[in-house]
Amino acid sequence: MKVAMAQMNPTVGALRENGAKIVRNIKTAAEAGADIIVFPEMAITGYPTYDLLYEEGFVAENIAVLEEMAAPAAKGIVAVVGFIDIPDEDRLDEEGTPWRGNCAAVLCGGKIVRKVWKTLLPGYDVFDEKRYFRPGEKEDIAPVEVTAGGRTLKLGVEICEDLWSEYYGYDVTGRLVEKGAQLIVNLSSSPFFIGKNKKRETLAVDAVNKHGVPLVYVNMAGGQDELVFDGRSFAVDAKGVMVARGAAFAADLAYAEFDNNREGAPTGVDADLCTEEEIIRAHVLNLRDYIEKGGFFDGVVVGSSGGADSAYTVYIASLAVGPENVVSVSMPSMYSSDHSKSDAAQLAENLGVEHHVIPIEKIYNAGLETFEEAFGKTEFGVAEENEQARCRMQILMKISMKYKKLVCTTGNKSELSVGYWTLYGDGAGGKNVPGDLFKTELYDVLRYINRDEEIIPRNIITKPPSAELAPGQKDSDSLPEYEDLDPILKLLVEERRNPEEIIRRGHDAGTVKRVVRMYKIAEFKRGQMPQGIKIKRKSFGSGRRMPITNKWL
Repeated sequence: MKVAMAQMNPTVGALRENGAKIVRNIKTAAEAGADIIVFPEMAITGYPTYDLLYEEGFVAENIAVLEEMAAPAAKGIVAVVGFIDIPDEDRLDEEGTPWRGNCAAVLCGGKIVRKVWKTLLPGYDVFDEKRYFRPGEKEDIAPVEVTAGGRTLKLGVEICEDLWSEYYGYDVTGRLVEKGAQLIVNLSSSPFFIGKNKKRETLAVDAVNKHGVPLVYVNMAGGQDELVFDGRSFAVDAKGVMVARGAAFAADLAYAEFDNNREGAPTGVDADLCTEEEIIRAHVLNLRDYIEKGGFFDGVVVGSSGGADSAYTVYIASLAVGPENVVSVSMPSMYSSDHSKSDAAQLAENLGVEHHVIPIEKIYNAGLETFEEAFGKTEFGVAEENEQARCRMQILMKISMKYKKLVCTTGNKSELSVGYWTLYGDGAGGKNVPGDLFKTELYDVLRYINRDEEIIPRNIITKPPSAELAPGQKDSDSLPEYEDLDPILKLLVEERRNPEEIIRRGHDAGTVKRVVRMYKIAEFKRGQMPQGIKIKRKSFGSGRRMPITNKWL
């Protein structure tokens, strides 16, 4: 039995384009002698579609693509394709539209022989499927009988969360096996976060060891808004042995053969990536797809300060869209150090990106003079510091509008957590790259980038971080040292521990209280952040919905 894992990178809403990809994969797999081909969850529509499901004609067209393009292509091969179904036109939801199902269509002989509904619908973190879909009925769970590889096979089809029985107290996989399933296929659109892949593989192997039936897991690959889908599809034989893997962070068509397993490592690539490499690939894939799928921009522009955060952003942009499509802009003020300007220039030279130096002093002084005419001369303070960041954003936004370059902001998770950034200044733009990495984690990634050669100028990594908005300024003038700050923020933001528990874990009480206060009062700023890239279990984005006005401490 040869199973093809069609690890697609669909574009949300590009129904005909996605359908054409499905047809090409079916034909390629059939020519390669595959008996079955499995696609990701919602392969026709892309995932997640959110309120596109309410748009008139959207679901109907995705069904038409399935019937007109995908089904006729599946001759001589069994294809399992993710789509959205409307089973009953007479049953309406609260919006007055028909109930929808997150479904898998089993295609054979040019026909749809079964539609399988997702049973377990997630409603946590970035998921909101209970808002959009009706779950499949548990009494309907049963394998579908197909002819594949010259023999009749009872195929158990499940969708993504259906494998995660430990969270729901119901074992969809076990139910399929009880009903006679001889092979389980799981269609997934499982977003990446660090460590997620190992969890998926462990779940699958445990399920196989429990039930004694081979399992094929096919995951989507690509970037969609804040999410990254890392692919890494895999197949596990009936003995719990991994026999095939798909590529990491890329579309792929991989194959698993269950009748003639070879000893040793499974076929496929990128089985084990270090954390730093995962982070880089996730950021590159997300930024590349955000620009290419959106079609609004021709490249990226970054304010390059000579600091670590902007250096990493320029590096990721150069990999995502090519150095020829990246503009790096150094915008020194009277407080900018010589090394910051030279470090930014050296970075651009190392990466081969276009680099400009545009001083902001004239714009800044003009702003001061205009303000003084209305209010008189005032003492230099935070307002004047922030004014410099806003002057820089004027320049970046003009470049963006003139040359169709996406402004990428550069704030890290440490800064975003405590509000150490300027609204409508360095916090303004279309996409944030490093915002799910704490500062100390970002330095780890920069050192990894330089593991073989100096790509990021060494001085950027070793010098004390500074916003350079005042004479001799350092981040540690306003914040605890990042080595002290980041462990507190990790407990507070990602593990959601209360201050008392953080203090009990050995952190200084005064520092904890100071950090908690900064974190809380910065909530209104985070509500206006540009979209980031989710690479952690808990990120600042759609999976975190905090009231801006609240008194909980």
